[in-house]
Amino acid sequence: MPLLEWHIRPTPEFIRTTQTYEKKHPDELAATLANLQERYLPRLRHARHPGLVHAGCLHHEGRGIIAIDQHGQGPHLRETRLYAYPDDRTRTLHLLLIADKSTQKRDLRLVYELLDHLRTDPSHG
Repeated sequence: MPLLEWHIRPTPEFIRTTQTYEKKHPDELAATLANLQERYLPRLRHARHPGLVHAGCLHHEGRGIIAIDQHGQGPHLRETRLYAYPDDRTRTLHLLLIADKSTQKRDLRLVYELLDHLRTDPSHG
């Protein structure tokens, strides 16, 4: 069975927060992006459904949103979350936000708003 590629689509909020992380927390950014590329995407490509993907660095945050953390990429890294939404219908992985674990509750509210916006205006991401 041929593997179908997923299209990666960063939101403006993801781009903005990534630029901040590049300056202030480059190791954490590199770690979460490595987990995205090396752990999440290969599993996503083979999964029958995005909700079936599991790995130690993945956290299911409800409403189909996943958080990819920095674990497994080195010691002494800040707790960081890369929030994404895999849309199985369009085979698009929307990168929503990257943020510190300490602001997780606030960040999840924003991520849910971004998801609502994506669902009503798919051109946003």
